[in-house]
Amino acid sequence: MPCGVNNTSIDLHAIPNLPGFTPQTIKDKHHRSQAWGFVSGQRMEFKEGLSHDKPKFVKAPRAKPSWRQGTLPMSTTREVFSVMQPEELAEMPAWDAYDRHVLRFYGYFKEAVVETNLENYRIRRCIVYYYLEDDTMHITEPRQDNSGIPQGTLIRRHRFPAESGGYLTPRHLQVGQAVRIYGKVIQLTDCDQFTREYSKSIGMDQPSPEEIPRDLFDEARGESMVARPAAMERTYEKLFREVSLGGGHINENQQQFMENDRKVCRFFCVMDDMATTQYERRPFTLLFFLADNTVEIREQYPLNCGRDNFPIFFRRGKLPKTGGAEVRGPADAVGTSDEYFNVNDFFVGQRLQLVGHDFFVYDCDQFTRAFFREHLGQELIDKIDVRLPDQQPDRPPTPPYTGFGTWDDSMGSVLSLVPKVPKKDFHKMMTQDGKILRFTAKFVDAKPEDAQRRFVINYHLFDDTVSVHEPPQRNLGVVTGKFLEKGVHLNQMSGKLFEPRDLLPGNIVQVFNHVFEVLDMDEYTAKYMNDVKPPYPSVDLPSIVEKIRESLRQQFPLVRDIFRKFDRDH
Repeated sequence: MPCGVNNTSIDLHAIPNLPGFTPQTIKDKHHRSQAWGFVSGQRMEFKEGLSHDKPKFVKAPRAKPSWRQGTLPMSTTREVFSVMQPEELAEMPAWDAYDRHVLRFYGYFKEAVVETNLENYRIRRCIVYYYLEDDTMHITEPRQDNSGIPQGTLIRRHRFPAESGGYLTPRHLQVGQAVRIYGKVIQLTDCDQFTREYSKSIGMDQPSPEEIPRDLFDEARGESMVARPAAMERTYEKLFREVSLGGGHINENQQQFMENDRKVCRFFCVMDDMATTQYERRPFTLLFFLADNTVEIREQYPLNCGRDNFPIFFRRGKLPKTGGAEVRGPADAVGTSDEYFNVNDFFVGQRLQLVGHDFFVYDCDQFTRAFFREHLGQELIDKIDVRLPDQQPDRPPTPPYTGFGTWDDSMGSVLSLVPKVPKKDFHKMMTQDGKILRFTAKFVDAKPEDAQRRFVINYHLFDDTVSVHEPPQRNLGVVTGKFLEKGVHLNQMSGKLFEPRDLLPGNIVQVFNHVFEVLDMDEYTAKYMNDVKPPYPSVDLPSIVEKIRESLRQQFPLVRDIFRKFDRDH
């Protein structure tokens, strides 16, 4: 047999496991495998399908790219990435794609009744929820008043087993079909709009809703829940016939309670409190209970009023018209209805004296207006504006500067309880950095030994600080040098911080009880003061006068003509 090259691939895993014949394998994972662990405190084997299930993946619409293009053209890299993602659907885990996606079905089941011969079964309505994120379900029953049976959650949320094996899926739930869950047969009658749209997306349309049948108990309960009048309407003819037959002993209080129970007229009023140091207008709510003609007054506390929260100003009870509260015992005679306030005694725009205080009624609610219009034939006026104009408290005077720390630090403790670091004007620091205005000054009313002393006042523009130093002089007899440390200082003559205009030649300034007279300034300072616009005034008065003189000479060459032109009185 001739020798040749054999290109047939050989599966090395089929070779017997003999020494020298074992193929070399490449491991993807080099960890030590562990198949046992603890779940809820119980030792069990970790195995897919036994201890946990494989994560569920579904296809969901791909989210729109969050790339913000703006007005710039699309880059080449962005075009490549756009072409590489042509699919509209993306494979995502179900817990992310179907988060808070719930299918809701409405249905009922029949419950046997064996303790009565009036009915054999009872219809119990229920709602079936199916959570798409983890395929769990739970069933609830809507609560009904006076049903006599425990309602609410019937079956807690978990995966329901199917009758044919496995678990229930959305394809097992369809309107018009019955679902057996733990021995109960639930007939599905309807579902919500989201459930119909989801079923249509998976190719299973939901039929039209069905009606839930009614049982004998439901019909009997529906008839009993219909509101019927307790007795015939009480009229004058009925009262006349009852008195003619020897009756007519009517409990007026009970009749009033039955007709006006839970009907309350609410009035809004204010009280001008003059007992406090500062005038105050306090709002109140006056409640008149039509069932027993009692009154309750509640105070409405505004925000940050500083009062303790005790809203009951007058506890519910009969309110006498005398103005003061009177304590009566069992042996005292019962007061008549004329001695107490009635609903007819209240209306909008009225001033009343209640419990020793003057109240003004300015408004009421809609029910009170309708009650007065329908039963009393009165039309209450509109709401009256009783709001006081906002009073802005006077700003307390700023305390004097103590001299400790900078001016901004001291003002920070004045403006707030917790001072903050003062903010610096960085623009001013950048533009005015290195600019210093220098002025020459001397003492005012100086002693003979200080008459020849001269000082240089430096004003730093970038932070508005002032420093004073004394240049050396021959045979002065005084140690010269720094006289005042650089800082934000107060001009005691004006009571404000130093400004460049305060240091103009001829002005007098005072700092730390030392009075200086400004004599002169250097050339740079003079140019700066001339170039700067107001609030800095011009300081070169001779040049201004010369300009005015030159302007007048151009109009009239002779001084006589100038005076004749402007001096009209002579």
